[in-house]
Parts: sequence; structure tokens; C-alpha cells
Amino acid sequence: MARTFYAEGRQLAYILRGIFIIGGLALYYYTGLNQYWWLFFVILIGGVIAADMLGALWTRKRRKEKASSGRRMKR
Repeated sequence: MARTFYAEGRQLAYILRGIFIIGGLALYYYTGLNQYWWLFFVILIGGVIAADMLGALWTRKRRKEKASSGRRMKR
């Protein structure tokens, strides 16, 4: 596992990026969307952006949990 919350969030983002891109491409090719070539790029870019956002949210959540658990232990 990663040593820092940032590295952990990046690993999660990489995994989600792969899942979102594969899922998006499957959606693109197995539906009627492949008639529109520009939608291919929208799906790819959207998958990357969504994965990075989820990775950042995961990092923020983990840092907040760590900060709140540290405060409880100090009391």
C-alpha cells in the first residue's frame, strides 16, 4: 500500500481511470454512439477527469478521518 495519502489517492485514480476508460469505450462501441467520432474523445477525457476527481475526494476524506481520529486520541 502507499505510504502517503496523496500516493494512495493517485493509485486509486489510476485504477479508476482504467476502469472508466474501458467501460466508456465498451459503451461507445457496443451502442450506437460510434457514429459520432467526437464522442470518443469526450468519453476518454471524461473518464480521466472523473477518476482524478474521485482520487482527490478519496485523499481529502482520508486526511479528514486521520485528523479527526488524532484529535480524539489527544483528549
